[in-house]
Amino acid sequence: MEVALLITRIALAVLLYAFLGAVVILLWRDVRYAAISQAAPADRERPARLVVVEGSNGLEGDSVFTLKPYTSIGRAPSNTIELADTYCSAEHALIVWRNGHWWIEDRDSRNGTLLNDVSVETAVVLSTGDVLRLGRVRMRFEMDES
Repeated sequence: MEVALLITRIALAVLLYAFLGAVVILLWRDVRYAAISQAAPADRERPARLVVVEGSNGLEGDSVFTLKPYTSIGRAPSNTIELADTYCSAEHALIVWRNGHWWIEDRDSRNGTLLNDVSVETAVVLSTGDVLRLGRVRMRFEMDES
């Protein structure tokens, strides 16, 4: 009986140390991954903006909109960038930071989204100097090169 109790105690002690070891290893991996993520500048969002080239309905040229990692554009007040253009859909387009690039996609808008006068059918990577057309509004995409 005493031998069985001793073996049980030893087994529980080994299981406890194995559990604590697994927790330490997981925490170490998490800290290492976080350090690597912060060190990789390609993954970090690069500041970008949209500059109005041709406005409509009170939106003046040279107006600047700073982009957020998830920027919705359209006529509805719930959008990040609200355009008071009757040719824009309520939820017209979406610009997101993903995989180290800025992407634009059309949100099934009635009049479509044009990128450099080409219709956006699927998500497309944006480059500095690209011109977007949403309704009657034309905007130039600019990204900090630093």
